[in-house]
Amino acid sequence: MHSINILDYSIKSSQGDIKETLDAIKNAKVKVSSKEVPTLDSKITIPYFLFQDEVKADQNSVLSAIRDVVTPILDKLSKEEKEKTAIIIGTALVDMNIVDSIEDSAYEEQRKPYYTSKKSIDTYAKDLAHEFGLNDFTMTINTACTSSINAVLEARNLINSGVFDNAIVIGVEIFSQMMSSGFSSMKLLSSDFQRPFDISRDGLVLGEAVAAVLVGKGESLWSVKGGYSNCNSLNITSVSPDGGEYADVMKRAMEFSNVDVKNITALKAHATSTPTNDLSEINAINKVFDTNTKFTAIKPYIGHTLGACGVLEMAIFMSCIDDGFIPATISHSESIIKEYVPIQEHTKCESGVFMLNYFGFGGNNTSVIIQKELA
Repeated sequence: MHSINILDYSIKSSQGDIKETLDAIKNAKVKVSSKEVPTLDSKITIPYFLFQDEVKADQNSVLSAIRDVVTPILDKLSKEEKEKTAIIIGTALVDMNIVDSIEDSAYEEQRKPYYTSKKSIDTYAKDLAHEFGLNDFTMTINTACTSSINAVLEARNLINSGVFDNAIVIGVEIFSQMMSSGFSSMKLLSSDFQRPFDISRDGLVLGEAVAAVLVGKGESLWSVKGGYSNCNSLNITSVSPDGGEYADVMKRAMEFSNVDVKNITALKAHATSTPTNDLSEINAINKVFDTNTKFTAIKPYIGHTLGACGVLEMAIFMSCIDDGFIPATISHSESIIKEYVPIQEHTKCESGVFMLNYFGFGGNNTSVIIQKELA
């Protein structure tokens, strides 16, 4: 299977657009908000990486937010190119009407009869394809935290199969009371901020995002070399502490990309900052890489954006490399394994081969290899 090129990217994160997010990373000036969410017996206030301008949990608002991100990319394409471009969305969102109905019936103070009018999340993709004059092919993937990165791999497969020439892959995540309450009930949320791979880590901070990458066979310095995704559903919410499952995915991603471990310039870790997942991932890194390996985490800058994190963190990482550096891991003081410490200062880098890790609920784990050639 041949690699495909990454032709363009655009984001909307809690820090702003791609330029504003890059500035926040370069200067380590990160804006974090807070949100009140209900539990079954009380309400709690949690830190949250929210959009600067609220995106409401209704289909028109979400569609408008997606449109704002994809328009700058699609406006550069000719009519003929658009007709050969498909949309694939990756998200952990579920149907808004179902969410509203469950929330309305779950809590005593607002309990109502359960009712829903079903409308598929894939409506976003179909509406945008029609609006922009794109290919009729649309797809929406929901595999928890790996949703949008799996969408990138699926786009690669379909382009190589000749189904279409290009695909715009979109990651979407907005605030959800149900999702926040669920993470809170599992004791996975931090009380202040994320500390990736740190001995004092206490959980993740959720975030909102819409991000898009255009992939295809056109010329670009960036390419997706390949990747590997598997699903080990033995335990829905965690993996073995020794990191065996993660290590296997990382090794297979390199194998399927025809890349040797010694050729990996740096690793973008999934790094949720939760006690079990960080331990599993750093043990996996220990199994695959030597102690000189450069690795970093993006989530302390923009939060864990669940289904959107695949495309979002890819675009942010690429933006940093395009600007000449691998971003430092902030909020880290003492590593779980002293021989494996995420980089603490922005590190000069303009090109190379990079591994991007994404490990999600349901045992769905994905590693992708991307490359930037020298100009």
